[in-house]
Amino acid sequence: MFLKSLQSQAATNESKGVDVNPLLATSISNVICSIVMSVRFKNEDPQFERFMNLIDEGFKLFESMAVVNFLPFVKYFPSLRKTKKTLSKNRDEMGEYFQEKIDEHRTTFDSNNIRDVLDSYLFEIEKAKSENRSDKLFNGMNHDRQMQQIIGDLFSAGMETIKNTLQWGLVYMMHKPDVAKAVQDELDAIVGRGRLPSLEDMPFLPYTEATILEILRRSSIVALGTIHAVTRDVKFNGYTIPKNTQIVPLLHAVHMDPELWENPEEFNPNRFLTPAGRVTKPEFFLPFGVGRRMCLGDTLARMELFLFFSSLMHTFRIESPAGQPLPSLKGNAGVTITPDNHRVSISISIYIYK
Repeated sequence: MFLKSLQSQAATNESKGVDVNPLLATSISNVICSIVMSVRFKNEDPQFERFMNLIDEGFKLFESMAVVNFLPFVKYFPSLRKTKKTLSKNRDEMGEYFQEKIDEHRTTFDSNNIRDVLDSYLFEIEKAKSENRSDKLFNGMNHDRQMQQIIGDLFSAGMETIKNTLQWGLVYMMHKPDVAKAVQDELDAIVGRGRLPSLEDMPFLPYTEATILEILRRSSIVALGTIHAVTRDVKFNGYTIPKNTQIVPLLHAVHMDPELWENPEEFNPNRFLTPAGRVTKPEFFLPFGVGRRMCLGDTLARMELFLFFSSLMHTFRIESPAGQPLPSLKGNAGVTITPDNHRVSISISIYIYK
């Protein structure tokens, strides 16, 4: 559906290019929503557009609240109190929708037919009730409110990060047509011209996978990793980190460290390939964090990125619209690092749909 919609828009807006952002947002969200609560949105769905606006506003406002982690007293400033109020209002609005889905699932729940993540939680809640331990779930907090929060986290974080990474991928392909051609040549050789790539093709597409890894490294859309805290006094590189100190890993700095990466500013997928052409990932490649608290959506994200990116590259030629400058490689800082708004000239390279 995503490729078909993009195909249609490309034909309609051939001269000025296509804004792929809304199409990516809908398609990627449908992956998450299907898994979590068996819901799919259509393009230009007013409720979905409202959600996208709330999420976009939330990510921007949340960034302005980050300073509270380091200077707690600023939360009393009038401007930040207003921001916090807006965030709370937006969260409540989305929470109402998620509660509707929880109620619908509860009404149609069948323990012998678990449809999605939400059903899995309802199953565990029912099981805990039958065993007289429901008060221990979620540390005794309201079950429905916790499910709202979980759905919201998966919905927003699972969509925004993949969407931004794919947008950066298109930006880099416009800047590096030689890389784009190498990816497409590999796809033509391995997948052929009569179908789309599948996950089974991934082991046989090392250059395509290496290109995705380089997009993750170079864009580093989550510049700051999840905040951690040490559980005891720690000595590290001559410094003492006291117990309970909060630690914010700067993943962007790791990915752009010239002592770790040769010419880190350069976009070069070959850095992830061995001389024999196999994919290799050094231990300091950390797009999803590291350790027990790394991103829980790591596996799903890698599959989505491969399927979306390889299908886009296999179906279309990606270029900057005629007469328009290439999009900037300088990102916009927020909760995630986003590229400037841009349009993409897309011409059909392979006809999948008859």
